[in-house]
Amino acid sequence: MTAMKLTGYADKFGVHPGEKIKFYVNCDGASSYKAEIVQMINGDTNPRGPGFIEKPIAGGLNETLPGKKQIIHGGSYGFVPDVKALNVESFTLQLYVWPTTPITHPKYWKHGAQGLVTKWSGGKGYGLFINEKGHAEVRVNGQSIETPTPLRDHAWHFLAATFDAATGKLVLIHEPQIQYALDPVIEPVETTLSSGIENALVPLAIAAYVDEVTDDPLAKSSKPAGVVFTGKYNGKIDSPRLCSKALNRAEIEMMKLGAQPGLTERRNSGPTGALSEVIVAAWDFSEGINTIVATDFGPYRLNAELVNCPTRALTGHNWSGTVFDWKQAPEQYGAIHFHDDDVDDARWDVDFEWTVPEDCLSRFYAAKLTTEDGDEDYIPFWVVPEIGKEQSKIAFMVPTISYMAYANEHVACNAGGAELFIYRVPIMQHQNMFLSEHREYGGSIYDTHTDGSGICLSSRLRPILSIRPKYDHFLAQAPWQYPADLHLIYWLETMGYDYDCITDEDLTYDGIARLENYNVIITGSHPEHNSGTQLDALHNYTQRGGRLMYMGADAWYWVHSFHPAYDEMGRGVITEMRRCESGIRTWRADPGEYYHQGTGELGGMWRYRGRYLHSVAGVGMSSEGFDISSYFSRTPESNDSRVSWAFEGIDYDEKLGNFGLVGGGAAGLELDIVDTMLGSPPHTLTVATSAGRHTEAYLLVMEDFGFNQQGLDGTTHPRVRGDIAYHETPNGGACFSFSSIAYCGSLPWNECDNNISTLTKNVLDRFMVDGPLPPAPAEAIKYRGRADY
Repeated sequence: MTAMKLTGYADKFGVHPGEKIKFYVNCDGASSYKAEIVQMINGDTNPRGPGFIEKPIAGGLNETLPGKKQIIHGGSYGFVPDVKALNVESFTLQLYVWPTTPITHPKYWKHGAQGLVTKWSGGKGYGLFINEKGHAEVRVNGQSIETPTPLRDHAWHFLAATFDAATGKLVLIHEPQIQYALDPVIEPVETTLSSGIENALVPLAIAAYVDEVTDDPLAKSSKPAGVVFTGKYNGKIDSPRLCSKALNRAEIEMMKLGAQPGLTERRNSGPTGALSEVIVAAWDFSEGINTIVATDFGPYRLNAELVNCPTRALTGHNWSGTVFDWKQAPEQYGAIHFHDDDVDDARWDVDFEWTVPEDCLSRFYAAKLTTEDGDEDYIPFWVVPEIGKEQSKIAFMVPTISYMAYANEHVACNAGGAELFIYRVPIMQHQNMFLSEHREYGGSIYDTHTDGSGICLSSRLRPILSIRPKYDHFLAQAPWQYPADLHLIYWLETMGYDYDCITDEDLTYDGIARLENYNVIITGSHPEHNSGTQLDALHNYTQRGGRLMYMGADAWYWVHSFHPAYDEMGRGVITEMRRCESGIRTWRADPGEYYHQGTGELGGMWRYRGRYLHSVAGVGMSSEGFDISSYFSRTPESNDSRVSWAFEGIDYDEKLGNFGLVGGGAAGLELDIVDTMLGSPPHTLTVATSAGRHTEAYLLVMEDFGFNQQGLDGTTHPRVRGDIAYHETPNGGACFSFSSIAYCGSLPWNECDNNISTLTKNVLDRFMVDGPLPPAPAEAIKYRGRADY
């Protein structure tokens, strides 16, 4: 059930005609596999719908390729290549640590020590560790000493270790930074060694240690290649220091001060004073927070490369609690949180490439991988036209940021209350079970790391097994995101529309230039996660006369940004999101840690940045529920001359979408409503609503109430509903919002012969015409205020 012999990913989501796209494949077992390029039409295997549909394309790849096993070396750490200065005879190592799993758990982690700062491997070298019992430990070659008291988790500790080659004296110091009344006094421990350091010719590691240096092909994807790191540490590290002398206690205290602003003033010339002659490295993690480099201000400038993108912009041991933006006081944000399941890039070898034909249509595509034993995987990608070479008047905006946010999510397996959440027993897919056993594939931004801290960074350079056709999400027991968006693609194909595919990644980097040559932009079913540049472009597009069809719900919800340090590897490699003080959260960021490490912008909800979806789409998130979907009923406003054209061929009393492939109806999962107090234009028309038709499983979003009470569910609360809405924008533009994630699941019903299909077709046919839309008569516009809601 859990074995997945084929997994893969591509080097990009969107590729232009004429460009090359690379694919990376793990084939674990079979000697070969078949690779094809197919166009994706429908990804839902539900027998009540059209069924799974793909088709080969002209010029598509169709080859049998040799299979090879590839693995992901997960877990974040830093390393400095081996240099003479690191091969010391005597040393002092010191740092602050905030461990999150000081005692390893056999269910989730392998037994063994966690490296802190180490140049140790195979019984040679030196280093500071947390051992398997949770005690601080210093090693010199095969000998070690440990502190008598384990480290308390989620608390700051100062650790220092010294070794004097002349005397053989080895000392270890452990100072908790918070002392409680009954805590024991932790005295330094020491011993005398009979031999000096036998230096290991391996990199210095931060938050890990070197397991081996090998030419094993499976170690090619480690970084640096062939060096396998183990003992990945969970927790924060702040201000690590290395000296080539066994310092006395007064000198160690002087080194402590180097972590304070005093070091900042010396950055241009390096450390000065009595200690400058013995300092080997003085890493300051408050420098370059938006990079993947740990800067060393010691005399050798031994900057450490950070692997697998650990979390930065986090409060350090000296955080005062008075500054909350790391850019205002970076010296208080000198901590990096490392995790044993971080991953920024699988770093696999390229298995095959495909050059997109110059005349290739802009569509949903996938590399289809199969073996003779029946193993299968699909690697999705999109052919996107270059700006100025658009192929259609219609653009489908693929919500790849949201796909990345949900990438490889473990919520169904991790959340003990999943049954209560969805009002049924969740059914796991084989992808879910595989990911539970293979944490090195990374999690989603809805998950927590193995140490319980929230995942706020997600990469697309890894197999994303939740973004696959035929995948049913546990929340809906139906397609969600990528396969749900294929419901809309099937409808566009069946109805005979020409359309282009663009991604929100493109929109983030290209701005409005990516949109302005289209008459209408169509969203996916769940564009929840968005960047500021993307929102700017969409708003400007509609204000300049563009038309927007918002096909889902819960959009414009969370603030996302792409990490600039990875732009040289390609656009949109790493996306970041911080869950702050409100919103629907599976975890929340700690105080003082709300600002993104990549861009420095405030994270959380767009709503708390003063940017509401309502101002663009006319609606915004109101509720969610995951048992069954309902339907919409037309309102009197649907007969208004401004919008009545949308309902041609639909009787007023018809139930809109009392059918569908997602929950059995068009109004379900997550819902949006009109609210002028939150920015819906006052002339917005609510043309249909699902009010009063939802169960107690549907609950009001928490940002809309101040305290818990009875009456917040779909059987009683008036805001637990979805509103289909329409409003005009300047210069002949408009927006039509369908306000339900389940809506697209009703489009394919009865081979697209249904009232949801008719409504959508009427809107798209009107929106795709050239020139501005006819303006609404002034006397027809009814401006409304708070009293109407």
